[in-house]
Amino acid sequence: MLTGAGVAAACVAGVVGLVDGVDEHADLSTYDPGITSSVASMRRPVLTIVAELASLVGSEVSVAVLSLLVLAWLWFGPRDRARAVLFAGAMGAGVVLTLLGKHLVERHRPAARYVMGPVDNGYSFPSGHTLFSTVFLGLVVLLLVWPTATRGTRVTAVVVASAASLVVGASRVYLGYHWATDVVAAWVLAVAVLAVTVVAATPFMALAATLLTRMGLAPATAGAATLLPGTSPASSPDDAKGSHASSAR
Repeated sequence: MLTGAGVAAACVAGVVGLVDGVDEHADLSTYDPGITSSVASMRRPVLTIVAELASLVGSEVSVAVLSLLVLAWLWFGPRDRARAVLFAGAMGAGVVLTLLGKHLVERHRPAARYVMGPVDNGYSFPSGHTLFSTVFLGLVVLLLVWPTATRGTRVTAVVVASAASLVVGASRVYLGYHWATDVVAAWVLAVAVLAVTVVAATPFMALAATLLTRMGLAPATAGAATLLPGTSPASSPDDAKGSHASSAR
């Protein structure tokens, strides 16, 4: 929990620094025009197809549909409804941060001559595609894969999710819709959301399980309210105490 809180705090500080640079046209943002121009000169048909596909899969609409499928599976499948609430809350936090960032910073996108596709006149900081897809992929790893997977599967899941996030972010710069620092800010914000999710998982899920129980919608999965990445219901402190008491008897 201390590590997660430290990571979240560092991410917030990083985003504040990026925002300050954007406002003053200084720091990392000074490299944005050069990066955009260089990337545009590197465009190739095959790379364009990959970028367009990655941008489509990582779009707000696609991620929203995938999120609804995950929520439906958690709610109606294993009936781990406390975890479904946590998933929804974290995705909602990503949406809020994106909207706040865009309307507070009000940064304009790269010039239309760099855009490969329909021109988007909305604000660019941070990249919504990158933030939403990264939070989604991270939550899938943290809440669905990590708790029950083997070490090898966990490593594979983290590598695949990280690579997918990098491709989606890079595609937004490649297609000319975002500056590089828009994407970097989205990655940093997504890590902050995931770090807070880890820190808040146990109390949040315990509260959610209590509320769901009172509403008659309690999750059927035993111990779900205390489930954190790297732990399992069977290894929770209460279960450990119960096993020691049983052996003592």
